[in-house]
Amino acid sequence: MFEFNKCLIFKKIVKKYFLRIIWSVLNFNFTFDLMANYKKISDSRVQFVLTIEKSDLDKAQALVIKEARKTFTTKGFRKGHAPKELVMSNLGHKRIAFESLNKAIDQSYKEFIIKEHLAVISAPEAEFPKKQDLPMTVTFKVEVFPSVTLGSYEKLKIKKPEVKIEEKEVDEVLKTICAQMQKGDSVKRKAKKEDLVEVDFAGKGKGGEVLPNTEGKNHKFRLGMGQFLEDLEKAFVGMLPGEEKTGVKVKFPSNYGSKDFAGKTVPFDIKLHGVFEINPQNLTEEEIEQVSGKKQSFEDLRAQIKTTVKLNKEQEKHKKSMNEYNEKLVKVVEVDLPKSWIEKEVQIRFNQFAQNPQYKADPDAFWKRMGKKEDDLKKEFAKDSEANLKVFLGLSEIVKQEKIELNKDEMKDLMMQVEASSKDGNHGEEVQKMVLNSKIDKYLRSLMN
Repeated sequence: MFEFNKCLIFKKIVKKYFLRIIWSVLNFNFTFDLMANYKKISDSRVQFVLTIEKSDLDKAQALVIKEARKTFTTKGFRKGHAPKELVMSNLGHKRIAFESLNKAIDQSYKEFIIKEHLAVISAPEAEFPKKQDLPMTVTFKVEVFPSVTLGSYEKLKIKKPEVKIEEKEVDEVLKTICAQMQKGDSVKRKAKKEDLVEVDFAGKGKGGEVLPNTEGKNHKFRLGMGQFLEDLEKAFVGMLPGEEKTGVKVKFPSNYGSKDFAGKTVPFDIKLHGVFEINPQNLTEEEIEQVSGKKQSFEDLRAQIKTTVKLNKEQEKHKKSMNEYNEKLVKVVEVDLPKSWIEKEVQIRFNQFAQNPQYKADPDAFWKRMGKKEDDLKKEFAKDSEANLKVFLGLSEIVKQEKIELNKDEMKDLMMQVEASSKDGNHGEEVQKMVLNSKIDKYLRSLMN
């Protein structure tokens, strides 16, 4: 299913304009009055000039005084009943003039974008004249929801995920579960891959001292699963219970979390205490209930795991198919993306990225390990964000052109979801979002038939 919130920027769009934006997405039938004071700077940016007359200012001033009067209190008068002259005296002429002008401009701006059906997506840039005499002309520049041009999208399809589950895949999951529970039968033989082993290990310095954060005692893990450093795991393979080794050379990867060890080779002393063979069929009824959350037989557990493995593989394949579809769709979508969308999307993603504990601990060391700079990462984010936004806008335009609609049952289910998720009873915005999301999802499902 297409995720409406995949593009983070849509979580940040100014709330009071959201319905207008979504309505424009679904219809794209703007009827701009192309008068002399209006022009398109680009497909997603417009400029217009508004004139503030004395009558506009008088109306705004009356509202400013009326609003101030509601909360003004003074001796001898009840709250909200003080004379107009007292309220004005309390506010002061400079404040009244300032607030009145702001209100007059704000009101004219709102009336204009509603009249011209502008789907505004960012705060406007306002340019005022040097002399603020009346009538006053104010020039606005603002980003609007862009129009979308589609190329040949009709032949683009999504591969339906078809998967086959091998029994050995189910066996592997069961063995992993046993290993996590540290359940296995002790055996007197050499350790091999997939065995559960109990070991000691310690990295040594040049003087033979144990290096910090390299020691473990009676530690259990499953061999060959990549839980330990590769050289360390290989060293335990073929060892017998009770056997020890000294000076085992273990190389740390260059991107290792600690800069004290990254890319270095350290000698380790190791000991194998025990080897345990994993046999899932030895799981007790209590252990099966612990794993599955219910009482059932081993065969039922196996069937449950098989279903889960199949579902996960289907989801992985579907995700891959969707990525392939999105890559193709982006190529046939032409749209002038607003710069603010990209910038906000990048900043949101970077803020999330910056929560990484390693980054917070030492940003310079983190970038060094990453092998890139902050600007490089932001460029990658910008590229991904642009693609995600194009996909969203492309799909929004497709459902309009294909006239995708929800039937009565689908709308009923949708409203039930809204009722269940909404607490304040104000469903308008939620319905608009979910309707668009559901139409996109319905179209995408049709591509797999």
